[in-house]
Order: sequence, then C-alpha cells, then structure tokens
Amino acid sequence: MKRISITLLACFFLLSDSAYAGDDKTNLPQWEAGLAIGAASLPQYMGSDERYVFAAPLPYFVYRGDRVKMDRGGLRAAIFDMEQLSLDVSLGAGLPVRNSNRARAGMPTLNFNLQAGPRLNWHVFDDSGSTLKLRLPVRGILDTSGAFLGWLSEPDIQLRFRPYSDLKIELTSGLLFASKKYHATYYDVAPIYATATRPAYQSKAGLHSVSASAKLVYQYSDTITLFSVARYRNLSPGSIRNSPLVKDRNYLSFAAGIAWSLYQSESLSRISEDD
Repeated sequence: MKRISITLLACFFLLSDSAYAGDDKTNLPQWEAGLAIGAASLPQYMGSDERYVFAAPLPYFVYRGDRVKMDRGGLRAAIFDMEQLSLDVSLGAGLPVRNSNRARAGMPTLNFNLQAGPRLNWHVFDDSGSTLKLRLPVRGILDTSGAFLGWLSEPDIQLRFRPYSDLKIELTSGLLFASKKYHATYYDVAPIYATATRPAYQSKAGLHSVSASAKLVYQYSDTITLFSVARYRNLSPGSIRNSPLVKDRNYLSFAAGIAWSLYQSESLSRISEDD
C-alpha cells in the first residue's frame, strides 16, 4: 500500500491541477493544504500489456512563492523568467515493475525511479483566456537504490484555455527521447534471460514514442476541485518498438479525482494564469 500511495501521490501532482483555481488567478493563497482522493489506471511500464489500477486518499500541499512553487508540477524553481522565455525544474517518476510481470518473468525487478532536470519554456502567447507553450525538459533518472538510469527528454506543445470561468482544459502533444541506458533498463533482454518466446535484445538511444494528453479541471467551489486526465502514447515510431518486452505499442492511462482545500494562508501570492 505504501508504494501504491507514493505512486498515486506522484500521479496527483504530475497529472492534476492545483486544488484551488478560482476566477481571480492573480491573487491566490501563498500556501494551502488539503486532501485529495484519486484513482488511476496505467500500464506497469510503457509497452506493457499489464496494468496498475489503484485508488487512495492522500494529503497534499501547494506553495506559491515568488521563485519557488510546489503544485501540480511538483517542486519548481524559476531559474530565470523573461517575457517569453523561462527556465524551471522538471520532475517525473517511474513505477516499480516486479518480475511477476509476465513479459519480465525471471528478470530483475525495476525500482521506483525519480526524474529531475531543467526545462526551457517558450510562451508563444498568453492572454486572459488561453496560453500556448513550447516546453523542452531534460531529466536525469535515479531509482530508489541510487542507480543512475540515464536521461530522457520530452519536448511538447501545450495549449490551455477556459471555455467557462470554472472549467480549465489542457491539451498537450509531444515526443519522448531517451538515452541508451534508459532504454536498456526497460527493454533490453540479456542472453541469460532469453527464452524461446523472449529473444535477446539490445536497445539504442533515440525516439521512444509520441504522445497526446487531455486534462480537465472543474472548480466546483473555492475549496473543491474535480480533475481528470487521459494520456495516449504510441511506441510504433520508437527505436524500441521491436523489443520482446514491448507487448503493446499503444499506451493509455487515466486518472481522476477530487481535492478539498482545507487550510489556506491569509497571505496572497500574485501569479499568472499560466502558473
């Protein structure tokens, strides 16, 4: 349960919006704390035909400082911020995969991993109703044993708009590139683990997949937010598509939940709609 809770917490911060999204986006509490109840369904790893499905209540904390923020994108620190260009910190996570996974039967387990690195953002346009950004993150990857798993980059284009004052929609499309070491971690089959149905395989660096996602955030009240997100990823164009560990080239994940903002600071933080 502890590992599932950690995973769901990561999904909440990485896939959902902050728990407060009122009409006045320039003055929000500097910090708030609350409770989120969410559920998620996603493949055990990109390319797996077996899924994780879980749900749990979890506490959350949001902080909106001048240079440092903790919200749906995890912990972000603005390194520089110009009119159209900004540089901050990109975070990610990878699920653990045990050898009970049929495709990886008899192979070493994969630990939960954390990803972090710089992200360059180009604000193509930004007005009161919508924003368009191009984002270029590069993240290094460490698992919970301390092993370095290489790097990945997922440049994307993100469109946000508000058809109504209490509804936010976010559409994102991007490419995922990864190093040889990252691909090897998930998709290599060493000769010692080869079987009649799982031939030896060696990965190379390059394109991993293409993706598209949609997220909806509905502000029911000042303290209650509903959110849902769906992501599709296609591994067919990727360099690892022929790995025997790629059992399904179509990746589809879902997450949905509700968040209650229980405590809010009296001090306010001035932020833009994009934050």
